[in-house]
Amino acid sequence: MQNYDAIVIGTGHSGLIGAFYLARAGWRVLMLERRDMVGGTCVTEEIFPGYRGSSVANASHSLDPQIIRDMELARFGLRFRHPALGSLTMFSDGRALAPWRDRKRRHAEVVKFARSERDPDGFYGVLDFFRTVARQMDVSFYDPPPSFASVAARFRTPAQQRAFEQVMFGSVAEILEEHLDSPELQAFFAGTAVATNLVGPHTPGSAYLLLQRPLWEESMRRAGTQDDNDLMMRNSAPLGGIGAVTGAMAESCRALGVEIRTGAEVTKVLCEDGRATGVVLTDGTEFRARRVLSNASAKLTLTRLLGPADLGEELYRRAEAISVKGSSAKVHLALDGTPRFAAATSAEENELFLGTNFRVAPSLEVLQHAYATAVAGRWTDRPTITGIIDSAHDPSLTPPGCHFVSLSVRGVPYHLAHGTWDEQKDELGKAVVATLEEHIPNLSQVLADYHVYSPLDLEREFGLPEGNGAHGDIVPGHIFNSRPMPGCAGSRTPVPGLYLCGVGTWPGNFMSGVTGYNAARHMLADA
Repeated sequence: MQNYDAIVIGTGHSGLIGAFYLARAGWRVLMLERRDMVGGTCVTEEIFPGYRGSSVANASHSLDPQIIRDMELARFGLRFRHPALGSLTMFSDGRALAPWRDRKRRHAEVVKFARSERDPDGFYGVLDFFRTVARQMDVSFYDPPPSFASVAARFRTPAQQRAFEQVMFGSVAEILEEHLDSPELQAFFAGTAVATNLVGPHTPGSAYLLLQRPLWEESMRRAGTQDDNDLMMRNSAPLGGIGAVTGAMAESCRALGVEIRTGAEVTKVLCEDGRATGVVLTDGTEFRARRVLSNASAKLTLTRLLGPADLGEELYRRAEAISVKGSSAKVHLALDGTPRFAAATSAEENELFLGTNFRVAPSLEVLQHAYATAVAGRWTDRPTITGIIDSAHDPSLTPPGCHFVSLSVRGVPYHLAHGTWDEQKDELGKAVVATLEEHIPNLSQVLADYHVYSPLDLEREFGLPEGNGAHGDIVPGHIFNSRPMPGCAGSRTPVPGLYLCGVGTWPGNFMSGVTGYNAARHMLADA
């Protein structure tokens, strides 16, 4: 039996980051991955013969610059392109909002969609509103999660209290309607607010996700890293797809002596005298370690890798009750040619559109309908879609002149009212193609094939509970010291020696890597 200082379950980006910092401190680290490739959901895969691309996670726009430097990811082959356009939001009338980096050009774009005199100023008023709330929160993603009550107490004046209550108890639609009359400008913000969460724009608490970027910028600023963006978004395209990021991370870890084993599924965390002491694989192999770090979802870790005897009956029941309602599916397209966006006014503009994160989020009503339909156990035939075309930046991913499109589909329920996902996922793929063709008119002409990961597929193949990429919605009630649950906040668990680093822990924040960084810091401090 082999012994290690730490065992890391899963090789997603947070696990790799945690392993790196532990190894840099001199620890002997073993990483175990159930799939046959490193990366978790941040992988580049050959979905179709000859076509490779980001298969689950799409964007790496929030990756901590300090982590990039510490891990020397450029030395291990990671290269980024930073497109001139951060995003593209497409509407039902064929138009699209392109928020250009140049503020003058962006203002002209906003004016095109204005319905009233207050809309141009209101657009920036929404951004200022969330930045102001973020500053008043006085929360750092690098610190232990605060309590809801302590954060609420920082909002002292009537105006501050109202803003806090709007974000936590109101809806994003109410905030947007207070600043904007334009349905298109409202949809631009709402599409981000409801991404990954099973909420509609009229759902209480749906505005919180718009705080993630400004809170992250405030956190980095305090830590001495400047990564501000006046649109609260980044578009960094890793050459080679999202798997290039985790691939470079894995090489950085190996250079420090981290042992990485793929095809090694952990079935149990070993506990002795109330403390985590190692893991068991599905084939019965045991590995021992002084500490265990799980990159798997908190719910899976606490309820499948542990039992009531390890966690205690009460905490185990609470862990079983962690809400991870699924709301996403993935659709991949193999294109034998170049897609042409209806909103592009020239070939040059179409090239810019190909290289950005694009989104079909026509209006608050469409977003709300997708949510309401999902709650009823169905999926809408006009889904909300976000997509990226890795091959627009790295043509080596596909045959010459071809493209791979990775689409995230929102408002898709895990629990169906009728039928099964294995029966319905092909129809979902057709509905996504039909919706996207309204904005890319030549799609049928260049479409060679399509592929679907249903929410059930995402759970079975990638370990995402109910297909939820955030391991649980990032909404009030599931943030601060209630993430992943009260009594188990942040990376430390009630079981000594067992830690969590997945995105289901505070602060979430998708692919920033901060959850892995924090977990390693806590493990080293506790040692």
